[in-house]
Amino acid sequence: MSMIDEKRSQMDKIEEKIARMLMEHSLELEIRNAGVFRYLKSYRFERHNHRETEIVYIKAGHCIMGAGEEFVPLKERDCIILYKGVPHWFLVDREEGCQIAQLEFYVNVPEELKESLAVFRPARYHKLPDSDGIKDVIEGIGRLYRSAGNGELQSVAMTMLFLLLFLELSMRIEKNGKRQSGKMAKVLSYINENYEYDIGMEELAEKFGVSSRYIRKCFKEETGISCSQYIASLRIEKAKEMLWSGSETVTEIAARTGFNSSQYFCRVFQQYTGMTPLEYRNMWKGTRAEERCTIIEEEEEEN
Repeated sequence: MSMIDEKRSQMDKIEEKIARMLMEHSLELEIRNAGVFRYLKSYRFERHNHRETEIVYIKAGHCIMGAGEEFVPLKERDCIILYKGVPHWFLVDREEGCQIAQLEFYVNVPEELKESLAVFRPARYHKLPDSDGIKDVIEGIGRLYRSAGNGELQSVAMTMLFLLLFLELSMRIEKNGKRQSGKMAKVLSYINENYEYDIGMEELAEKFGVSSRYIRKCFKEETGISCSQYIASLRIEKAKEMLWSGSETVTEIAARTGFNSSQYFCRVFQQYTGMTPLEYRNMWKGTRAEERCTIIEEEEEEN
């Protein structure tokens, strides 16, 4: 049997399982949030976690999503899946706002389907570029979720949309596996693990066997911001976490996050957050991060 025939056979089996699920209504589903949202530039949502899986598609703009201890740059047409229980945070680009399609849900599916679809395999997150098809399904779920009906027909339609979403996500996860092993993925991983040290463009170029011009070009295409902006964002986000959850002094935090002096750290911190490190620490005293967020505007899809 050829590889194509084998794939076709696997898809036929998956389709049979999905058809059986639709007949038996064996998909346990609970939606927490679904819609399209616009965030202002420099908007931030602090570190939090929840029992639901979260899917975010970037409709316009750029942002950085933190997933556990990793930093994931996202640009227009990128999608990220954040699995339940994974601590995460969200930071919008300083120069422009960001518009997203967002879906938060809890789902319980039969074990046989979990084994067949990549989206249900153990992971902390998946980043999927060029995901226009996913956006359409998320927005369709959002429209159905906000509609007035709640009968049998709507329930079946919602189940079908989610199964379509799981299929689309699984195919893209499989397809994206090879892309994530490329040079830029390795560059980003290296920066994420070493952001507290001095990282120069020439050092990156030499380490990964490419020109500094190539890294600058690819970095902008991949993240929407420059390499230096990305490193600064990572350092500030780590500093915010330490200010919020720890007792280290500002000088100690500056040193641990790669800044040459506390004065320079304070200046950059204020540029990114609009407040000093001490003002930020005092703001969070006695307050859980997930309880504080900027009000955003929900928009009805026009198309």
